[in-house]
Amino acid sequence: MAGVCFTYNSRQFLGQTVFIKRGEHQGKMGQVVRELDDDNYEISMGDFGPQKLKFHRSAFLIHRHRKVRVPLVRG
Repeated sequence: MAGVCFTYNSRQFLGQTVFIKRGEHQGKMGQVVRELDDDNYEISMGDFGPQKLKFHRSAFLIHRHRKVRVPLVRG
């Protein structure tokens, strides 16, 4: 199954694309540009353009692409 999955437990957030799941910006996507402290991150780009906003970790999901595995056909 190809597509997108979301993860809650990765601590490597810098540069990752995120999906905002709570608040007035719900449904928007952006990129983590800075870690402010353990649970607060600065998100910009994507749907936010040059604007930089602060989000708590519980307000977003990390956007990851799954690798597609294609079976080898030998003939």
